[in-house]
Amino acid sequence: MLHDLEERGKTVTPGNIAYYTILHMKSGRRSYSAGRTDVMNAGTQLDSLSNVLSFEDPVGYDPETGEEIPLGDMLAGSEDDPAMSASRNVDWESFLSAHNPRYGALVGDLAQGRRVKDTAARYGFSGRWAYDLKDKLAADLLEYFGEDAISDSAQVPSWRGNLVVDHEKAACRADRRRG
Repeated sequence: MLHDLEERGKTVTPGNIAYYTILHMKSGRRSYSAGRTDVMNAGTQLDSLSNVLSFEDPVGYDPETGEEIPLGDMLAGSEDDPAMSASRNVDWESFLSAHNPRYGALVGDLAQGRRVKDTAARYGFSGRWAYDLKDKLAADLLEYFGEDAISDSAQVPSWRGNLVVDHEKAACRADRRRG
């Protein structure tokens, strides 16, 4: 991927390459080349120019617990994936565009850790006005997103559940070895 982009004169960051490489690894994507440039080609592997690892293969140990760390866990981030963040932004943009324009300023300030009265002072309104706006915002959010919005947003994505199960299995194996 990097070689192809460099040949075309494109500049990319290492983060871009890592992100798309991991996506391709997760999906099992490969080039299907019959030549020795394909990392999955037997000839490439026989030449020791590449090797194939399972996402379940241990690549290290957690120094605190002594548990094995599989390759898949090393590649999986703990933050929201870009699709999750993008969908959350679309939901907020949709909500804010359909409601009081002042909500955008209030939500932005609250997200940055500012207090409601600071927002009111910044725009020249009374503190009471800002608190009334915050209460109206809360009611509109409840109506727009539903009663389960907070519990839904706090749920762990299902793909992370598999990682948790794998961690628990590794912890049990480590306990059996110690005991």
